[in-house]
Amino acid sequence: MFVLSSFFISADSFAIASDELLSKEDFLQMVTNDNNYVKYKNDLIKSEPKLVNYLRNENNKPYGYIAQFEFEYGYDVQETIQLASLLTFTYDVKKKQVDTLIIDYSKSYSDGKIYVRDHAGDIQASYQVNENENLRSYLTSLTDKAEKLKKSYDSDVTLVDRYCWTCTRYEEYGDTYEGTCAAIVGGACVFADKIPFGRIICAGATVIGCYVPPYKICAEGRWNTRCPVEE
Repeated sequence: MFVLSSFFISADSFAIASDELLSKEDFLQMVTNDNNYVKYKNDLIKSEPKLVNYLRNENNKPYGYIAQFEFEYGYDVQETIQLASLLTFTYDVKKKQVDTLIIDYSKSYSDGKIYVRDHAGDIQASYQVNENENLRSYLTSLTDKAEKLKKSYDSDVTLVDRYCWTCTRYEEYGDTYEGTCAAIVGGACVFADKIPFGRIICAGATVIGCYVPPYKICAEGRWNTRCPVEE
């Protein structure tokens, strides 16, 4: 279930001569020129998109594109597990503009939610991890491994000194994005016209049910008597 707030998505407009669908190459050129791509460019895990798909309507007719890039977002050194997120760009031939949203997995381990955010980071929708069996089981297995690593550094620290755990080194692991999962991203969904910006949310959020992002798990760390200053 999605929890929706008032919704706003940033857009950089580009002049297109007609309603004909531009090529994927032209779409990606628009994406790389977009202000939000430039903003997060240095946080991308890879410069190539994880996927580029058509946006399709209920008749399976393409009306635009969706591109998703894996990137580091919302990382916190106090977390033993760092999950990457998806920087998502869509293009609708009728709107003739690129829209941006973020599928934020960074808190899915700590508070059990995946968030859909606008370009500024404001939450527009949320998704409970426990509503998806595959992702819930996956995070449970990560938790077991992370807690074992964390406890290995606890033996010489008294409870009164334990203020903040700080990870100093992470091990990186790949993602899981099966072909059947990737194929449905951008497809039509039944509630698309029933919620604000439904097509955009649906196109970006379809992936939540079957995608496991790349992640880092803490391999070394320490307890500190002071917590890092939050920005």
